[in-house]
This record gives sequence, structure tokens and C-alpha cells, in this order.
Amino acid sequence: MPFDIEKIKKQAKEDYEKAWLATKDLLDLKGNLFTLRKLKGIPHVVNEFICNARKEIINLGFEELILPMFVEEEHVYKQYGPEAALILDRLFYLAGLPRPDIGISREKISEIKKRVINFDKEEKLKSIFRRYKKGEIESDDLIEIFVEELGLKENQASEILDKVFPELKLLKPIPTKLTLRSHTTALWFKVLKELIKKRQLPLQFFTIAPKFRREQKIDATHLYCSNTLSLVIVAEKISLEDCQRIAHTICERLGFKNSRTEIKKATSKYYAPQTEFEIFVEHPRTKEWIEIGDGGFYSPVSLARYNISHPTFNIGFGVERICMIKSEVEDIRKLVYPYFYEETAFSDREISKGVKYKHVPMTDKGIEIKEAIMKVAREKKDEMSPCEIIAWEGIVKNKKIMVTLWEKDEGVRLLGPATFNKIWVKDGNILGLAPEKNPEKGVDTGKTYIEGIANEMAYNIEVLLDQGITQYNHRIKMCYRASEINVEVDDIILEYIHSKQKKVDIRGPVFMGLSFKVME
Repeated sequence: MPFDIEKIKKQAKEDYEKAWLATKDLLDLKGNLFTLRKLKGIPHVVNEFICNARKEIINLGFEELILPMFVEEEHVYKQYGPEAALILDRLFYLAGLPRPDIGISREKISEIKKRVINFDKEEKLKSIFRRYKKGEIESDDLIEIFVEELGLKENQASEILDKVFPELKLLKPIPTKLTLRSHTTALWFKVLKELIKKRQLPLQFFTIAPKFRREQKIDATHLYCSNTLSLVIVAEKISLEDCQRIAHTICERLGFKNSRTEIKKATSKYYAPQTEFEIFVEHPRTKEWIEIGDGGFYSPVSLARYNISHPTFNIGFGVERICMIKSEVEDIRKLVYPYFYEETAFSDREISKGVKYKHVPMTDKGIEIKEAIMKVAREKKDEMSPCEIIAWEGIVKNKKIMVTLWEKDEGVRLLGPATFNKIWVKDGNILGLAPEKNPEKGVDTGKTYIEGIANEMAYNIEVLLDQGITQYNHRIKMCYRASEINVEVDDIILEYIHSKQKKVDIRGPVFMGLSFKVME
């Protein structure tokens, strides 16, 4: 059963530790209750592109490197010169929480003893906090240290840290001069400075990695974090024409047969003047030319600051931009984070998987009763009333019982015409239809009215016998709701159907009577 979320939130608000401990009982700790689905998994479009792109670039002779994630502020100044101040505005600076000096006063010891009555390890506690201050204990190990060295229970340790030492929650981040990389370029200079000492020219490297930019807003074309395919070549001789030709070759390997380059009017300071170019590809649907990459020669001024004395070509491609073009998605947020930004959508086949029987028999005898009810129903459906037909007799839970189908109204058939309806999904609608009606391009859920009813009756017999009930009548007349035939639809599917003004229509005349009784 699903968790009672509102109840859990209320309990946690009243007493977090108590709720944390108690809710463990909601989880099954043993049993083979889940099996991985046998269907092939679904890759994310961005990671699938990265996987394929890596192979293509490696086949072009490039060696893959992993570049550091962090960049010291000074390198931005070294690479961008007078433009650095503008670039720094786009960066995320890193900050860290200081390790506080934590005093152990009498009041704090008193508070601890309210939670741990016989607490007598004050000196050990002081030692732990001294080691914590020095960095000898990691923050995420502190509770474990409390448990091991102070002999506390886990919930006691976390409650003491939370309630007795609030200074841990009042710490303010202290900024550093470290930044998250906003351009892969910022790392290539540092890396190439080392590699030119150890490798012979030419050098051909690439990386595919995330970059972080403090955009003024997140919208259809901007994210804080996105991926770049970045390549560098260091050679004794290489021309700008070579660089553009290589860029076209890479585009072709990435799936774009037609591409063009344009020299930028304003050059970034880490590139040499009038060597920075953008590369464009044609959108397959709109035929619009869209920029997917930017490259050029690194400025000899910037290179000199890293003791690099040869021409260096760099080009970076926006992974998400390329994926948007390939998948024809217009909003980058929907491409990367569909669970946040994409409207909920379910195919008819996905909807069909959300249609289930609410109750099913749990024992072999119960399944046998269900099958017997369905068999007799098919064989005797046209019997004229009044009538009562035995569907099953036997021993259940050490009691001899008899299950019957019946109709008391005179002059009608045993079962109504909708009893054998099947449940289909068609164009987002869940429909109950006669067996002979197979809607074109509809999806059969595999669920039927008769099986749902028989399942519920067999389940009820199992449950009621345990409760000491010896007789039970179950009657379905005109069906208006799925629950009347023991069918339920997943909440998320039902919400989607209603949001799209679709319907669940399982109306139909069932008129089926079922009974069981314990035989004396």
C-alpha cells in the first residue's frame, strides 16, 4: 500500500526522530517482491549523443581527457586579460562552511542528559569536537562517531547535534577564489601547459563535460549547467583554414552533412583577433541555420602566460543545442529535465498498464474459485431465471463451502449483456466494450468485467472466512464505475485522463449475483 504521506509529514513535524524510527516499519526488509523489468531501458537523449560522439571523435584520432571541474580566479585574468571582469560575472564562486569552535557548557551537558540519562563521557565529547574542528573527522561521519565513541543510539546522536548544538546550523558560507568552470577553455590552458612538457607535437585532445554559467534567467535556451564537446590541437603548423575544415569534418561525424563557418565580428580575448569563428548547421525541420559551436586559435598572449609556444586550435560544441536540433525539441529545459518541464503524456499502451484489478485471490484455492466462476458464467450465461447454479464446492481454510451464481428476477437471463465486456484504451480513453467490438488501433488491457468480478468474489471468500463470516452475497447491477467490477486506474493515469478531457467509460448492464456459504 502507498505511504500515508500527510500522516508521515505530520509525525515528522511533531517529532522527527520518532517518525524516522517508526516509518521503518512501512518497508519490507525480506522477500522476493520485485523483479527488474525485462524490457530494454531508455537512455537519455543527451547521454546517448555523448556516447556516440565520443566514439566518433576518438576515431578521428583524438585522445580523451578528464579536465578539472574547478578553476582558480587568477586563470580567468590570465586568459581573458581586460575582458576578465565581464567573464567573472558569469561564474559561480565556491564557498565553504567553517568548522566552528564548539564549547561544552554545563547547560549543554544538562541538555544531553535529558536525552541520555546516564551520559558521562564529557571529555570524550570534547575530544570529538576538537578533532572535528581540525578536520580529522568528516562532517558526514560525525553521527557515526557519536554512536561508536559515545555509545549513543543513532537517533540520540542526531537529536543532540540538532537540538543541543544549534551553532552547527547557524554557520555562514565563506566564499573562496575557486570557481566552477564556465568554459572548458579555462582548463585547457592549465592542462596543455603540463602536457607539452611530456608529449611530442601534434597534440589532439578532447573532453565532453559539464560547464556552469550564472545565467540571468533559465529559459528555453539557457541552463545553469550544460555539456560541451571541447577539442584542442597543438601543432607546429596549422592554419585557420585547417581549423575550419576540421570543424566541418567533426560536424559531419556528428550527423550534420551541411555546415558553414563565420568569423565573429567581436573576438573573445583568449582567441587571436579575427580567428574566432562560429559553426552553423541547418535545422532539418525549420531549415534555419543554427549555431552549434565556437572555435578559433588561442591568443599567443594567453598561451605565453602558460609557456605554450605553438599554435593551438580549440573548438567547443554545445551538446544540448545539438540534441535539440536532432530531436526537434524547442525548449532546452524539456530536453534535459522533461520531468520538470514537459507536460505529462501517456500513450494508449502506457495507460493500459495502469488499469488493474484492485483485489485478486491470494491462495491457490482462491484462484481455483475464480476460474470456476468464470467457466460456469460462460457456460450458463443464457439460463433463464429464477435460477441458482453451483459454480464451485470444496474445502477452504478447513471449511466446506459452496459458491453459486444466481438471478432472482423472473424472465431474464442469468447474466446481463455487459458481463463479458473487455476493457480497451483508445485515444486516451478507457472503454468497456462488448467482446466482439475491437476498436481500430485500440489497446487491449487484458482486463474483463467477468474476471474482475470473479477475482473480487474469490478474494472476499478468503478474507471473510478468516473473519468467521459463513455467508455472503455479492450483487452487481448496472455498472457505472470501474470499482463496481473490481477495476482501478493508477492515480497518475486517471489525473492525466481528466486533464485531457478524456473519459473512463465502463458503463453497462452486468446484473450478476454471487454467493458463498459454509455447508453444515
